[in-house]
Amino acid sequence: MQTATPVATPSEPVAVTAPPAARPAASRAEQLLHSYEQQIYRQTDRLFAPLMLVQWVTGIVFSLCISPRVWAGSESRTHVHVWAALLLGGAISIPPAVLALLRTGVTSTRHVIAVAQMLMSALLIHLTGGRIETHFHVFGSLAFIAFYRDWRVLIPATVVVALDHLLRGIWWPESVYGVFVASEWRWVEHAAWVAFEDVFLVIACLRGAREMRERASATAGLDESVDRLRASQQEVEAANRARSEFVANVSHELRTPLNAIILYSELLQEGAVEDGREADVADLTKIQTASRHLLGLINGILDLSKIEAGHMELDLQTFDVRKMVDEMISTIDAVVRKNGNTLAVTLAEDLGSIHGDLTKTRQILFNLLSNAAKFTHDGTVRLSVARCSVAGAAGVDGVEFVVTDTGIGLTEEQKSKLFRPFVQADASIARKYGGTGLGLAIVARFCALMKGEVKVESPPEGGARFIVRLPAETRTPVEPEGAAAS
Repeated sequence: MQTATPVATPSEPVAVTAPPAARPAASRAEQLLHSYEQQIYRQTDRLFAPLMLVQWVTGIVFSLCISPRVWAGSESRTHVHVWAALLLGGAISIPPAVLALLRTGVTSTRHVIAVAQMLMSALLIHLTGGRIETHFHVFGSLAFIAFYRDWRVLIPATVVVALDHLLRGIWWPESVYGVFVASEWRWVEHAAWVAFEDVFLVIACLRGAREMRERASATAGLDESVDRLRASQQEVEAANRARSEFVANVSHELRTPLNAIILYSELLQEGAVEDGREADVADLTKIQTASRHLLGLINGILDLSKIEAGHMELDLQTFDVRKMVDEMISTIDAVVRKNGNTLAVTLAEDLGSIHGDLTKTRQILFNLLSNAAKFTHDGTVRLSVARCSVAGAAGVDGVEFVVTDTGIGLTEEQKSKLFRPFVQADASIARKYGGTGLGLAIVARFCALMKGEVKVESPPEGGARFIVRLPAETRTPVEPEGAAAS
């Protein structure tokens, strides 16, 4: 006799977290562009730090090789070029090298480096006596400075070159041109060649900046799309949780009057049997059958809703597998034999006990066996139980339940959607065999909840084989923060 289920207390309203606002693409693009620029500035600053020191040492070597000492009669002294390379070169190289290490990415740092680099070119030209080969150092320095991809840094570098050639061309033309007398306009020619190179370097810098901006805009657009998708996903998840909460509450409310209908119909049926009213007995039996079918449907919906809402809990205990199967078989035997089927059970000798949810394990087997019996007529439904290893259970052994039938079988397309809620293999099967498509969906959810697995096979000879593997020891999952029991 059925007992009435207490009315469930409605749970608290689901708190829906507002999705994060999508970041404006333009603002995000500017942030990314600034980040790219800073990365390039820092990398180039660090490149110049050792370069400045290497050039300083190179200048000292030049001075020692070209004019190490000067003679006055029988006396000699260190040439002024050596002191210039050592002291002036150090004064030019050390400050920007220190700034490149301590103040990377700062605007003033790269301008100081640009000026120091061109002054170092001027010093090397002076130390080599204005050799034309050393003038190439100027063009190489400009190319290095262009690594910043900031055309504004080329301005102070070009001004330094022009002023150096102008002033030294007036007072020390030999140190810059290698001759005692030079045309007063020769510095203009040198500055013009520098400006000629600057044109191409500025174009390269602008092109690089444009490419960075395009990259930043594309990345910002992608980030905005990801934010929108994430916000939409959160909204869908919140809606699903709210739907699951609602369905669970409604299912609870429906079960109470439905249990009352079953209870009163049984009482009326007992009276009809005593009075010999066979017509009433038949009608009341139909009422009970329909009510129990509806109750089973509501229970299935309730189970799915509780799982989706995160409220399904495991009732863990240690139980004997063989005893559980024997008790379940006594319940399902009549269902299996209803269509003229034969139920065969094979149990391994070493089953022993497992620690898990007895009720859900029993329901998994009941759903699989009743499903196999529904699609099999005058055939065989077989249940095999043995020890096994469970994938994803950290090497822990488990128990394998295999339900095999000789029914209509499954296609690959049907197998792909078999464990979805409210989905039958196809519409014709739903019309012919009935059912809601909840049984196998509940099996899949229960297996996942207990860290097990379920899969289906359809052998070439026909029929279907459902394989369920459950770990021998199921641990209580950590309840998400904020979840409440239903």
